[in-house]
Amino acid sequence: MDGLIPYVWAGTLLFARISAVLMLAPGWGESSVPTQFRLAAALLATAALAPGVIDQLPPPQDNVGDAVVLIIGETLVGLVLGAGARLLMSALQVAGQVIGMQSGLGFAQQMDPTVGQSGALVGVLLSLMGLVMVMAAGIHRLMLQAAVDSYQVFPTGTSLPLGDVAQWGLSSVTQAFALGLQIAAPLVVFALIFNLALGLVNRLIPQVQIFFIALPSSILMGLSILALGMGGGLLAWLEALEAYARLQGPV
Repeated sequence: MDGLIPYVWAGTLLFARISAVLMLAPGWGESSVPTQFRLAAALLATAALAPGVIDQLPPPQDNVGDAVVLIIGETLVGLVLGAGARLLMSALQVAGQVIGMQSGLGFAQQMDPTVGQSGALVGVLLSLMGLVMVMAAGIHRLMLQAAVDSYQVFPTGTSLPLGDVAQWGLSSVTQAFALGLQIAAPLVVFALIFNLALGLVNRLIPQVQIFFIALPSSILMGLSILALGMGGGLLAWLEALEAYARLQGPV
């Protein structure tokens, strides 16, 4: 039994980090994915990855307090990694909200299975498309590789630099917001031009019932522009998410 203790200890540390990553990572951490499935996936990933990282883990601790501190530290590292990817996923909700307001579809709400609550209809569409792209591009597998590669950046037993983590969090939020605006940029430009045109028509031809033609035209033209420009924005978002999963982004 004593010979199994180092392997159980190494598995516990690895499971703490990987399970924390999978609870938030795109594809794995969606609210529609059962918790039992995520825990089972974390156990299988731990068993598969343990032989490759066991040499990078500290030996079993004699003090229970030290062991608990190490496990908590591993969990925090996993949560930080998963939270960064989840912030990038939120860029799609930001884009959906902006597009909904600019196209006249902001009032349309739909249940978003990726977050477990109602959201703008366009945001739900973008979230589901983003989830499909994540699975098709294999980003969910890259997140597992990122959990292993993170031992080079955050070795077990080293405390997280809180200042760097705070700066990283600010950079991630900024990047997510910027990506959301980048996806919605064609609709923002369209809304500006469309509203200026409506204002001119209303001033020049007051007899036109502007409110009867504004909303249908805005929705029709907005959806057309969204269909034309959505591909480029989603590709830019996917590249940013892939760079993060490869630990090349703001980590």
